[in-house]
Amino acid sequence: MPLSKSSLYTLAPMVITIIVFSLISTFIPPNYIYIANIVYVIVFMFVMMAIPRLLAKRKSIEIKGTLILKASPREVMNLMLKDVELEKELKPQFTAMILMTFIPLILWFLLAGFINNILSPIMSASNGFTQRFIGYVAFYSILFGIIRIVTYFITPKKMIMPINSYEIRSDGIKAGGFALTFPIDLSRYKIFIDTRRGFFEIFDKSTRYAYRFYVPDVTKIKNVLEKYGGVK
Repeated sequence: MPLSKSSLYTLAPMVITIIVFSLISTFIPPNYIYIANIVYVIVFMFVMMAIPRLLAKRKSIEIKGTLILKASPREVMNLMLKDVELEKELKPQFTAMILMTFIPLILWFLLAGFINNILSPIMSASNGFTQRFIGYVAFYSILFGIIRIVTYFITPKKMIMPINSYEIRSDGIKAGGFALTFPIDLSRYKIFIDTRRGFFEIFDKSTRYAYRFYVPDVTKIKNVLEKYGGVK
């Protein structure tokens, strides 16, 4: 099964990071390897957090068309406060984000020495460049794989992103850095409408971000999404 474009964008920075740090570790004195390992974990966490945001970013799109609904931060906040279930939804998400910050470091402290001992015959300074390089590629790849698997299961299946101001026009939706033209690409985005709680969500399957829009009249927006957005 071929990798999707978003999967390639996610994997490519990780592969580059592994290769760069393997080269660095191959050439630096053995006494400084632990520093390279720590920097690797920090860079790994930064890349892991940055990739979804980069995937979510879209090229500058000008949304024109007839203005249907515009909401200011104060108006959205008043609507959000009426949703008594929102806080309960966001608590597990906040906890998961904290865990994802510390778990890579914890796993490194627990596993790096063990993995290093297994691969030390390959990474020995007495070996040639190619053999040491392959050893470090294996070392960082194993660390990456373990951390990636653990964080995958910790990461919420849906990251709720409440939008605090927006414009809905006949040509699309604009909210700060987020812009989406109509009709909506339903192969990438999934639309969910909750009339009881007063919002609709645009779920980005490639990033797991769920952009939540609180609106005063959900029925009206539902009709707009069906008429202009191609949502059925």
